[in-house]
Amino acid sequence: MKNKLLLYLIFLMAAVTAGIYIGCEETTDNLITTPTSAAHPSGWRDSSSTNFHGKFIQDNKLWNLKKCQGCHGADYKGGSTGMNCNTCHIEPGGPENCMLCHGSKSGNINPPKALNGNTSIEYLGVGMHEFHLDTTKYSKNVECSECHKLFNNVFSDSNHIGNMPDGIADINFGSLAKTSIGGGIFPVPVWNRSSGSCSEVYCHGNFKNGNRDAIAVWTDSASVKCGTCHGDPNTGNPNPKPNGTFVPPHSSTFTINNCYLCHGSVISNLGKITNKNLHVNGIINY
Repeated sequence: MKNKLLLYLIFLMAAVTAGIYIGCEETTDNLITTPTSAAHPSGWRDSSSTNFHGKFIQDNKLWNLKKCQGCHGADYKGGSTGMNCNTCHIEPGGPENCMLCHGSKSGNINPPKALNGNTSIEYLGVGMHEFHLDTTKYSKNVECSECHKLFNNVFSDSNHIGNMPDGIADINFGSLAKTSIGGGIFPVPVWNRSSGSCSEVYCHGNFKNGNRDAIAVWTDSASVKCGTCHGDPNTGNPNPKPNGTFVPPHSSTFTINNCYLCHGSVISNLGKITNKNLHVNGIINY
């Protein structure tokens, strides 16, 4: 009798122990554990390392940062990992700060620097950004919306990055590029990525008395000069000569030093643009 009772007690204790173990195991399976540093390879935070996370994002086209947010939270302050990205990314916007991926030495968000860090104007991702936006020679600064769709400063907007980023900026010409100043000419701008050039655009000659076949090369600053859009692109003389014939009041004797006679609000007798707001502005100021 005693032996049977002892066997029952042993069986009961074994059953209770097994139940507690299984219950703990199931609870453990549902826990959200904090990943260790092993979640990323060594050198993940070292910009000189081949494993640097910036390089990983670049190589895998993960600029929308959704994978980062999956672990570190939508605000990058730790999420399930407890690791706050903003500890290192102290600039406004944290990991979404514009200047991390592209930006100029003047503090603007446009290149140079391209997404891969390149700063040469001969690289398509850099090109004439600075000449259009920061150090314009012939006109006032061009708005970003004249070449790209606006995205209302929302980082993940489809006009900026979207869910499937390819690293190629979409070109969408704005109103200035399509301006008509008469003569039955209505510019329909064309961007050729293969040649890196703009053609049939108001800003570069597609207007009345302009050089309508002028082509501006995005990666060549020498492709645009006085005489390129209107005048003689070989000599640089901007005196209009459409179809090989000077149209009055323009005369074959005029040079860049005579423009001021009618366009004095725009250019000086030395041939220097004095008011960039009145040049390439969609209006003939005289």
